[in-house]
Amino acid sequence: MYSDHLLIKSMKKLLFIINICLCFGNETPLIFFPQVSSNYFSSGSINHMSQSGLSTITTLGLGAKKSEGNLLVSGLFQFSSAQNLNKRSVYFNPDLNIEMHRKYIDSDISWFESSDLKIEYSKDSFSIFFGKFNTIWGSGKSSLFLSNNIPSFPHMGFTWDLTSELTLDYLVGSLTSNIIDSTKSALYKNIGSRNNYYTRSIVAHRLVWKPIESISFKAMESVIFGNRGIDIHYLLPFVPFWSMQHYTGDLDNVQMCGEINWNLNENWKVFGSLFIDEWRPEWTFNKNNRNWFGWQIGGIGNSIFTANDRLRFEHTWTDHRIYRHRFRINDSYSFQYSLGFWAGPHAEESYLSYLLPIKGYNIYSYISKVKRGELTDQMLEGQYQNIYYDRFSNTLESRFVASIVCTKGFLNDKILLKIGGEWIDWKNAGFDPLQSTISGKDVSKFSILISVKAITPISFN
Repeated sequence: MYSDHLLIKSMKKLLFIINICLCFGNETPLIFFPQVSSNYFSSGSINHMSQSGLSTITTLGLGAKKSEGNLLVSGLFQFSSAQNLNKRSVYFNPDLNIEMHRKYIDSDISWFESSDLKIEYSKDSFSIFFGKFNTIWGSGKSSLFLSNNIPSFPHMGFTWDLTSELTLDYLVGSLTSNIIDSTKSALYKNIGSRNNYYTRSIVAHRLVWKPIESISFKAMESVIFGNRGIDIHYLLPFVPFWSMQHYTGDLDNVQMCGEINWNLNENWKVFGSLFIDEWRPEWTFNKNNRNWFGWQIGGIGNSIFTANDRLRFEHTWTDHRIYRHRFRINDSYSFQYSLGFWAGPHAEESYLSYLLPIKGYNIYSYISKVKRGELTDQMLEGQYQNIYYDRFSNTLESRFVASIVCTKGFLNDKILLKIGGEWIDWKNAGFDPLQSTISGKDVSKFSILISVKAITPISFN
């Protein structure tokens, strides 16, 4: 309770600063960004697991931004309607993360919505923030540690430039466990019912060291714990969480990640990440080991073949033992999406993309080859008993996607038109890693994409 009081007190101080800034400053405009988009997929793309059948996603949104001195406030609300969107497919889709997916009454069309808000106050070498948004730590298209794979989540924290070479990032946030709290179920049953979930929280810190301009090293650590909102033990940003969770009884889920970024020259950047969930060094080279790892290597090239083009390649590999914990409440998930790599544990992906701007058009193409295996309760039990599991030895799902999309902007990019196509070869589509006995089907199809998005700023001085 004392720690909750500290958090509330800190937020009150920050809100006081914000109110002062907003009350006494009106030199910059308040800008709204109304927007609408509609996406048509002729064969459904990866939005469903059928051989044919169109799919559509239409979104209405309203964004806003206001800056005043050292304060920046920005937000976005979106409401989407989808036709022929399979709920299970969104957990194997790198572009979708849905908090709540419901159908309209007496209709097969579903809807979902999202809201983001970030309030940030910066001064000199220190900035503090809070809101509901995604924080991304990592250079990959989908980071192993913190990515945009999950729906935005409430959190607060700070960034502090300790020296010209060292930067400390820290955050504390609230996740969604999707584990029903039966002790409170009676409170939400009367005319209809709703589920109440146990709380799940995350605290993370990151130290960035940049000894020279071309190289940076990043050390990250997080702890995930449940059934309590804020834990005072983890409000100490300079103390290793690995040590602190031993102090509290070794109940929580501590994860670590190291990353190196190297700018080879003005055109090329390469990076590598190693995610460590658990490790027993003396067993490192044994067949039966405790290498609960994930790793990622990749590179980004700019202006390689022509001016302003962009080439990206990366390979991501995750062990079946990461992200999940012996106590389910401590899983590294929110709304059943992993906090890191979009395909989750027991998965790997090879990815290549290329962006070519030419005569006012942006041509974007990519190839993705991904597969994932089962994640049964028996495997979870076995990993804590040091029982060897042969990777991808049982049921698995694999998918190959080759896509090319051309984008053209009109009216100073207030209207964006996209036209493209993609080839999809999907094995065991509909597979559920948690229930591997539920098998899917093989699908090969070509899907055409037509997308229109309109957005315009409206300024109030």
